Parts: sequence; C-alpha cells; structure tokens
Amino acid sequence: MPTRLQCRHDAGGVTMMHGTTVTIISRTQSGTNPGGDPIWSETAERVDDVLVQDGTQANSTASTSPDGISVDRTIHMPRSWTYRSLRGCRVRLPDGVEYTVIGDPLPYDGGLAPTRWNLTVQLHHERG
Repeated sequence: MPTRLQCRHDAGGVTMMHGTTVTIISRTQSGTNPGGDPIWSETAERVDDVLVQDGTQANSTASTSPDGISVDRTIHMPRSWTYRSLRGCRVRLPDGVEYTVIGDPLPYDGGLAPTRWNLTVQLHHERG
C-alpha cells in the first residue's frame, strides 16, 4: 500500500506534512446523440499535496453481493488547488481505486489559515 502522508523535517528540524497526488475525474456534457440522450466526456486533473484519511469499512449485508464491501475515505485538498465544484466527480487515489465524491463540499472560510489544506472531501466506494 502506498504511503498517503509523508513527514519531512525542514532546516529548523520542524516536521512538515506532505500529501500525495490524486486524480479528480469530472464529466461534462459534450453533446447529444440522435435520440436526444446526453453524450458525456471525462477530464482528469492531477492534484498534488492531498492528504488522504482512512475511514470506515463495512461488509455487505445484501444477499445479492455477499462478498461486497463499502469503503469511505476523506481527503483534504490543498489551498493551492483552485476551487471548483466537485459534485458528481470521482477521485482516483494512488492505489488505483476510484471513489465517488459525496455531496458538494465547500472550502473552509472565515480567514483562518492554520494549515495548507482548506477543503475536506468525503469519498465512498463499493465493490464486490
């Protein structure tokens, strides 16, 4: 499993956190087919210095997928990333798994800047 959070020491011996690179996958309607149904195109954007936090994991209780699991994760986006809505997006983590963004998260506001990260994004994935 790849490291999701790296700590480094600066010249003064202070430990600094450094995130990992994730890929945000979004889709936009690029037209319609002859039947009037939308045609979608996807774009992928790599974002560096994202903190990835493990979340809850659960086994499926559905009889149709007895080997299924669901996994929730939380990522923290850096302030250096230019904010845009993540509603309907997916996020690919370094392990190659794509998670669905839950809701439409907004950046922290109010002028507080205690860290380099200002947007918490909840993710969900099911398989099996």
